[in-house]
Amino acid sequence: MSISLAEFTEQLVPISDFSQGKAGKIFSDVANNNKEYVVLKNNQPTAVVISIEEYRRTQRRIKVLEMYFEKLQDMFLEEKAKERANDESTPFKEFIEAEGFTLDELKEVMDEVEFE
Repeated sequence: MSISLAEFTEQLVPISDFSQGKAGKIFSDVANNNKEYVVLKNNQPTAVVISIEEYRRTQRRIKVLEMYFEKLQDMFLEEKAKERANDESTPFKEFIEAEGFTLDELKEVMDEVEFE
């Protein structure tokens, strides 16, 4: 959704407008016209006022997107697992033993080493 600079500046509302009797008009505009406002405090964006319908729609979209993202992660991990299942890499235990260490020796060293 693209809006012009003029439309965007109309959405900006100083927080002082809420204490100067303009809150009713702002909330009516949000509820009746599905308008959005960006609340400024000390000339900085601080909050957004949107209708409850828009809020609920956004929350539903977020849930759907989170679900899609989780499914994509699962698909990625499945693909990685398939790749690794066909990989001819050496198991970790065999690798360290080939290097002349044992798991117990590595555990001892890990207990002694401090990471900063």
